[in-house]
Amino acid sequence: MLTENDIKRIHTEEQLRREIRKQLDAAHAAQTAPATPVVPPKEPGFGKKAMEFLNSSVGMWLLSSVVLTGGAAVIQQVQHQYQISEQNHQQLVTHLFEIQNRLDNMEYLLRRAQTVGDAQEALHGLFKSIFPLSPELQNRSLGSLYFTVYNLIPGSRQQKAQEAIQFVRELEDSEWALQSRPSNQPLTEADRAQFNKLIKSCKAIHTAIDIQRSR
Repeated sequence: MLTENDIKRIHTEEQLRREIRKQLDAAHAAQTAPATPVVPPKEPGFGKKAMEFLNSSVGMWLLSSVVLTGGAAVIQQVQHQYQISEQNHQQLVTHLFEIQNRLDNMEYLLRRAQTVGDAQEALHGLFKSIFPLSPELQNRSLGSLYFTVYNLIPGSRQQKAQEAIQFVRELEDSEWALQSRPSNQPLTEADRAQFNKLIKSCKAIHTAIDIQRSR
């Protein structure tokens, strides 16, 4: 027959067995349960990577180098364009003064011309300057001077230069016709009027070009 102590001991052992079984069941359930998938961290986008790079010391150095280099290039280009503009302006002024000088001299000498030879001497300015304002332009023809002016002026003013070139060609043709006549032959009033008309036409166009240049 079981004593009271035996009953207590058996009861204690049963509780211990139940506790051990409960722990074993829990461990078994944990082992057999499906594992929770591990989600990899999201890859940062290109924009975020770029900002992180630009905010770094290397990125800041690279960015400043690009800005400085680009800015220097822009300034250099502006300076270059300004220099070209100034050179073109100076060249235009020089040519216009030389053309005006040629036309004035031809007009002056033609007023005093008495013979065909005198008229030929007066029209020598069509091909070479007798009293050049710019020595480098002395051996340039009047037509070539106007052609340079044509390339230095924009838009509608080029039409004016074309008209002046046409009048210069007519003067050249008239001068060529004089060469077939004796140098001591008296210059007719018709010849004088024709030359003066062409020269005055050139001067009128020249004045129009010069006025537009100064605006």
